[in-house]
Amino acid sequence: MGLNQRIGIDFKDDGLDCALSAQDVLDLARQAEAAGFESVWLNEDIGRDSMAMLAAMATTTKRIGIGTAIVNVYTRSAFQIAMGAATLDELSGGRARLGLSVGHHPWNDLAHGIPLRAPLARCREYVQFVRKALTGEKFTHDGPVFSGVNSRLGVHKAPKHLPIYVGATRPRMVALAGEVADGLLTNVVSPYYVANFSTHQFRDAARKAGRNPDALELTAITTCCANDNRAEALSHARATFMQRFRSNPDRMIGTQSPKFHDELRELKDLVERGETKRAQEQISEGLATTFVAAGSGADIRKTIDEYFSAGCTRVIVAPFPRGRDSAERLIRALSD
Repeated sequence: MGLNQRIGIDFKDDGLDCALSAQDVLDLARQAEAAGFESVWLNEDIGRDSMAMLAAMATTTKRIGIGTAIVNVYTRSAFQIAMGAATLDELSGGRARLGLSVGHHPWNDLAHGIPLRAPLARCREYVQFVRKALTGEKFTHDGPVFSGVNSRLGVHKAPKHLPIYVGATRPRMVALAGEVADGLLTNVVSPYYVANFSTHQFRDAARKAGRNPDALELTAITTCCANDNRAEALSHARATFMQRFRSNPDRMIGTQSPKFHDELRELKDLVERGETKRAQEQISEGLATTFVAAGSGADIRKTIDEYFSAGCTRVIVAPFPRGRDSAERLIRALSD
């Protein structure tokens, strides 16, 4: 792995598909640290508590950065998130990173019973609130979500610098990251989309807010299937692509290079006719690997390099299929 590349790894917890045990995650974090990864990240859906897992990780690793990608601004109060982030930073010796966003709509509704209302305003207020709380000094806050706050975070030592990122793919939330956060975490987008849309939206918003975009971080999360059997790797890539495509075909068409638009429209027609299996089998290699890195270590590094060339300052790889074997293959593939 190139020393000039900031590469993290995300051991995703995809809702009900909990393929990794808690001990697996801790073991894999130590392996990633030994292999030279810059950071390790956890998301939070309806499985494990990410803050609890990262706290355990903080005490079993020494160097690697640890972060949330992301923690949900609807399911925790802003003060509670600040408490958790400060605790992680203390336990890890200053290695914590905090990714915030609005979560996954079905999980918010079906698991928490919380409607996703005013996401932009809520995310903005959370970033502002948490940033004030993490100073460790007394602060006040009056906003549309939290009002009448007059308190301070009771910490042994306030974090020296705990970066706050906003998780986003859609333009207005990407712009919000540029306006108020230390960086952007973007997911399920191709290098093409990062280069032609995300980078410009993020940096332009930062400049309009009077900020230096070069001082901010742009991180892309990409799904990776490390497998020297190219056919098997592409099969997994097609399955991952179809899973994302089915959830919002029109958005997928809008975020891909025009050279894929005809193919994407054909896939949409097949899916709408109920021929999903046939559609998945027809996905070209070029389309399947637009945001899924698949194949050997060299294949995956090529995709990672495309994200860096598109404007990313960090790339986070997420092993697929879920499971310890797949994660260990990816760690080995990128450390060879």
